[in-house]
Amino acid sequence: MVRNMKKTISLILAFLMLIALFTGCSTEPEKKEETKTESTATTDTAASDVTLKFIRIGNDAAEGDYWKGLIDSFNKANDGITVEYDEAAIGEAMETKLNTAFAAGLGQDIIGHGIMSVAARVEAGHYMDISSYFNKWEGKEDIMPSVLANGTYNGKTYGLAYSTTPFVFAYRTDLFEKAGLDPNTPPTTWDELKEYAIKLTEKDGEKITVAGFAFPMTSGNFVEFDIFAFGNGSLYYDDEGNPTIDTPEKAEAFEFLQSFLPDVNLPYNSNEVNPFLNGNAAMTLINNVALTPMLNNEEYKGKVAIATPPTNGTDADFCGCNMLFIGGNCKNPDEAFSFIETALTKKEVLNRAKVLAIPVTRSSQVDAFIELDPMNEVRARCVEIGIGMPRTTWAASFQKIRNEMVQQVLYSKAGAAEALASAQSQLEAEIAG
Repeated sequence: MVRNMKKTISLILAFLMLIALFTGCSTEPEKKEETKTESTATTDTAASDVTLKFIRIGNDAAEGDYWKGLIDSFNKANDGITVEYDEAAIGEAMETKLNTAFAAGLGQDIIGHGIMSVAARVEAGHYMDISSYFNKWEGKEDIMPSVLANGTYNGKTYGLAYSTTPFVFAYRTDLFEKAGLDPNTPPTTWDELKEYAIKLTEKDGEKITVAGFAFPMTSGNFVEFDIFAFGNGSLYYDDEGNPTIDTPEKAEAFEFLQSFLPDVNLPYNSNEVNPFLNGNAAMTLINNVALTPMLNNEEYKGKVAIATPPTNGTDADFCGCNMLFIGGNCKNPDEAFSFIETALTKKEVLNRAKVLAIPVTRSSQVDAFIELDPMNEVRARCVEIGIGMPRTTWAASFQKIRNEMVQQVLYSKAGAAEALASAQSQLEAEIAG
C-alpha cells in the first residue's frame, strides 16, 4: 500500500508538469490594522537575517509587479526578514521548478499555487500544515467558506487563498432586446437557458451565424460541463475522497446539453477564442478574467452583462483559486506566515482586487468590492457558490479522463451512460495503481 501511494504521488507530480492550471502594487508599508496573533509576535524577536524564498504560479507582468511591490513593502517594514521573489509560468515550468527545488532539499518557503497541487504536494511533504497558525489568525472567520475549502486537506489547513477565478454567465443585452427578451432577466434555470438560446440563435439558412449559447466542444479543462454537473447537485468525489463520476445527475446534464446544443452552438475549442468574445454568440460561460477585454471594448460598451450560471436546482459554479502555502521544509514558518498575514489583510485583499481586477476572498470586503463596480456583485456571488477542482491525489488523472469523457459525448462517439461508466472505471483503475 505504501509503495503504491508513493508511486501514485510520483506519477501525479510528474503529470502536473504537463497540465495548465486554472487561474499596480501596494508600495507603502501597511500599518497593522489587526492585533498581532501569537504566531506573528515571535517575528519581533526572531533571529536577524531571515531569508524567505517566495514563488508564485504565473508570469503575467501586472501580477508580478503587484507581488514585487508588496514584498518590497514587507521587507522594509520587517527588519531582519528578506523575502526573495520568483515566479514560473502555469504548467510545466512551475511544476519543474518546485520539483527540482524540493528534490535538492532547497524547497521554497512560500508558494503561491492552485487547487490541483494541494493533495499531491501535501502527500509529498512539500506543503506544511498551517492549522495552528490559521486557528490563531484574526481573519479565520472572515475567509469565504467556499474559498477556505480549497486549501484544506484531510481536515487540515495548508493554503490560504489570495486569488480566485470564477466563471460567470455572460450575455449580450442588445441581442436580448433584438429577440424580444428582457435584458434585466437572464435565464436562471436550465429550461430558461434552452428557451432563450433557441430564441437568440441567428441563422443564414441552416448555418448558425450567431450562437444562442456558446459551449466548447474540446477543452484543456472542461469546467463548463462541471458547472452543469454542480448545478444539478452533483460533485466528483464523496466525503471519503472516492471518485463519483458515474452519477444520474451527470447523465441528466449530458442529456440536457445534447437536447439543444447542436441547434444553437458555434463549436470551438480551448485553442480558439470563445465566439462570444468576437460578438458571434448571445450567451456563454466564461472565465471572469477572459471576459475583461470585451468589457473594455468600446464596441460592446453597455451591451454585455453577467449573471450566475443557470442551474437545475442547486446554486453552484466553478471557481479556480490560487493560495499561499508554506513549504514543507521551511525553517522559518513564523516569518513565512507573517508574510501570508500581510498579503491577506483586509486592506491588501481589497487593494489586490483593485489592481488586478480579481474578486476579494474575505467576506468583510465584499461590500467595498461591489462599490468598485456593479458587476462585482455577481463576481462575488460566483466565488461564494464556487467549487474548485477535486482536492485529491488523483485530480490530474481526473482532469484528463473527464475531458475525454465530455468530448466523447459531445461528438456522439459514446452515449452518456457508457461514457460515465467508462470514465469511472478508468479513474478507479488508475487510483488502484
